[in-house]
Amino acid sequence: MRIALLLIGVVFISAWHSRSEAGPSFNEVVPAPAAQGIDYRNVVGDHPTSLALARAIDARLIVRENRQGEPIHVQHCRVSEGGCRARIATLSRLITEASNRAGVDPFLTAGIALRESGLNPLAVSPVGARGVVQLNPKFRGKTVPFVYNERYREECSRRPGACQREVLEAGLGLYDWAVTRCGGDVQKGLAWYNSGRCDKQNGYASSVLRERRRLLRLAKETDPGLQAVFAN
Repeated sequence: MRIALLLIGVVFISAWHSRSEAGPSFNEVVPAPAAQGIDYRNVVGDHPTSLALARAIDARLIVRENRQGEPIHVQHCRVSEGGCRARIATLSRLITEASNRAGVDPFLTAGIALRESGLNPLAVSPVGARGVVQLNPKFRGKTVPFVYNERYREECSRRPGACQREVLEAGLGLYDWAVTRCGGDVQKGLAWYNSGRCDKQNGYASSVLRERRRLLRLAKETDPGLQAVFAN
């Protein structure tokens, strides 16, 4: 199973150039009526995984529609610097880049982020874990400035990407170590990421994989041509 997930993450690694994490900006005054109507291509470029992931995350974070049929996203996204779509585009690109470097399926990484924080870079857990993949300040997070440095974190909060590159890289490093520790089993590795135990029956692992499948489905719904590109 791990090989199948890794394959998706590395197929679309390309030589496209990274843009500034300051991120793009969108006109929030005229939102599209549905995720299919939002053209992220102008922002994230033609990189297929980032583009598909941005569209899927956009659809995933919609909580309702207003009376005009326009999508309303979750609050933390709506109030982010630059607007919700700027955050989605920036995080999609950062997730794809970090995942490709780590050899992990970007949709799996996004699933972890959704399960951990709802893709809210400023989320804080009861034990003080921070970032989209919730790094514990007493363990892996103690080496990540966004987690341990309050002033730095405040400055990051004013950027669409909120300095999540370092958070994602540290989180994926921990995940990769956990999978290796658990004999190469993705579900057990996810369980360890959550609980510190290689438990294949862990509900957290199932929820992350469920989020991954949901994102893949949403990506394919926004672009039917992806049916043959992204395997379940």
